[in-house]
Amino acid sequence: MRPLCVEEKALTKGSIYNMSTYIEDIFFRTNLGQIREFLLHGVESLEAEDHAYGVRLENGRETIYKRLQKLCPDEDSLDEAQDELSYALGSYESVFMELGMKMGARLIYQLLLTTEPEVRS
Repeated sequence: MRPLCVEEKALTKGSIYNMSTYIEDIFFRTNLGQIREFLLHGVESLEAEDHAYGVRLENGRETIYKRLQKLCPDEDSLDEAQDELSYALGSYESVFMELGMKMGARLIYQLLLTTEPEVRS
């Protein structure tokens, strides 16, 4: 077996291929939904939600508001419950947006600390 050079990678099956192909494969496998699930739950989720943001938000909104209509038969209590829910969701939205920005900044910082040059083929 020949020794590996810096720009090649050995696979578990024993084959060798160019490092640039290896990096391209990493980018091909990159999936935002899987990264999100890993950060939120600590494990990869094979069923990461990949619908458009609008669809996901509408599905969540529709479900809870239908439930509120069943729980609050009169219009006044329904309006009050919807207002309280909107306030609570706004709080979550604000906190998670801030956390997301902090995590993004932290990732950028870590990337900037890495001073290794890019691998070129």
